Amino acid sequence: MSQLSGVSKTVTDTRPHTELAAVAQALRSMHRALAERVRRDVEAERHTLIQPGGWLSMLTSDAQFAWLRSLSELIVDLDVFLEADPAPADDDLSAIRAEIERLIAPSGVEGVETEFARHYWRYVHDEPQVAIAHGEIRQAIDRLPKATEVDEGDALHDRHQWAETRRHRG
Repeated sequence: MSQLSGVSKTVTDTRPHTELAAVAQALRSMHRALAERVRRDVEAERHTLIQPGGWLSMLTSDAQFAWLRSLSELIVDLDVFLEADPAPADDDLSAIRAEIERLIAPSGVEGVETEFARHYWRYVHDEPQVAIAHGEIRQAIDRLPKATEVDEGDALHDRHQWAETRRHRG
């Protein structure tokens, strides 16, 4: 006879966490594909091989790669969020989806393209690995709820909080 009979167990829905983890993995794959392609371009332009330590330094501090750091920061923020909140709500998921879509959109609000998107779409069209990673990201974020599928007021508030947290993290 089971020792658990009569004991109620709370089962947590791990689906949102699993879906966000898939999004984070897809973003990391995209970052890796972009960084590899950008590195090849820089090496071809400079006619030299860049050592791994030098490349890391360039990615993290050279103004030429600031556009790629916006993706790096988003990945870090998402990883921190996943550690802090093992059961994110649909409003959190829709806010994260909106932030990723804003980053990768070919034309942002009022037709203004982000610096990231300007570089990103050139590589999506020119580099098969980046195009594949883009498809993986689309599939992953399409599993997250859209803002229209949740309370719009809450979703707007959550998108604002998500954006503010990213801008003001210390």
